[in-house]
Formats: sequence, C-alpha cells, structure tokens
Amino acid sequence: MGWFKRIKEGITTSTKDKKETPEGLWYKCPKCGTVVSMDEHIENTWVCSSCDHHDRIGSEEYFSLLFDQGKFTEFNRSMASADPLKFQDTKKYPDRIKAGQKKTGLKDAIRTAHGKSDGKELVVACMDFAFIGGSMGSVVGEKISRAIDKAIEKKCPFLLISKSGGARMMEAGFSLMQMAKTSAKLTLLSDAGLPYISLLTDPTTGRSYCQLCHARRFEYS
Repeated sequence: MGWFKRIKEGITTSTKDKKETPEGLWYKCPKCGTVVSMDEHIENTWVCSSCDHHDRIGSEEYFSLLFDQGKFTEFNRSMASADPLKFQDTKKYPDRIKAGQKKTGLKDAIRTAHGKSDGKELVVACMDFAFIGGSMGSVVGEKISRAIDKAIEKKCPFLLISKSGGARMMEAGFSLMQMAKTSAKLTLLSDAGLPYISLLTDPTTGRSYCQLCHARRFEYS
C-alpha cells in the first residue's frame, strides 16, 4: 500500500517546484542546539528554554521588554556623527559611519526613548553593540546627556543600558570628553533626587564605563 511503503526512491520534486523555508522562522540555540520557533524564543524573552542561554539583544528588543505594551517615544533620533578629526585608518571614518548605518538601520550606537514601565514614567538610553561595537563618540555622549535632561524634565528615573567596547578611537579626545559631560549630567540628576539605574549587558568593557556606572545612594520618602 502506498501509504505505508515508499513506491519511488529518492526525491521526486523538481527543482523549480521546491520552496525555500523563509528565514527567521526558527531559532537554534548556539549553546545547546535546541531548535524552537522564533515566536516561542521571543515569548521567552530571548532566553533558551532548555539551557537558559541569554541571547544578545539590541535597543529595539529592550524597549519592547521595558515599556508597557512596547509603546514609547524615541527622541533625538536623527543625530549622527560628524568627522571632526578627518580620521582615516583602513577606511575613512564617514565611510565606517555609513556602513554601520546601512548594516543596522541606526544613526549611531545608542537610542533614547521615553515611555511608561509598569505604569510609571521612565527614560531609557540603550546602546547597540552592532553599531561600531557600541563605542562612545560625541553623539552617544550627547544623547545620554539629553536623555538625562529629559528624565529631569519628566521627574522620572533614568535607565542606561550599556553594551559597549568603550571610547570611539576615531573621535579621540572628543570621545573622552563625553565621560565628563555625562558625569556632570548625572550629578544634576542626583541633585534632583531622581534614580539612576545602570545596566551593564554583554559585552561591556567595565573599565571604560566605570564613570557611567558609578553607584549613587538615594533616599526616598
């Protein structure tokens, strides 16, 4: 009977009739090899249900997790790096910026947004490692500073999600100046009595971000 016994050997479907499996439907854990649907993996917050391996995720995923119903307002979205030092190694710096923008769909290595988390207002600045290693240039520093200003304006906590290799060498001193600027802004946040939450995610060079992550004590009524 044809139902129980193969009548013809081999694959008989012609090449033109074969259909490719669409990309992105399945997820295979890089640690244990478990395969699940991508929808199931996302529902499990990008954590393997078999071995608890945590995937690296970007700002879009963090925003969808943190903000109620994934709703938020992104600000300073169009800011992009200039080339103040006319830097060039194997590539010109503007070419690296354009390549990063094309690869990621981002303008630079950080996004900032405001919304509600568990019904309470929150400002989030989240780095994206996929954009030149999440390195901190003048745009990253400026967007963090403006995000802190937004938190002070809204009288709400500020959350910084770090995912970075450190300072952006193509901007040299301009990059290093951002540490002092963001630290000064954090002092203003502290003076306003507002919480600062620093979340270090994989991969982050701790030494480069010690100033951004320094502990502060607050007293709440």
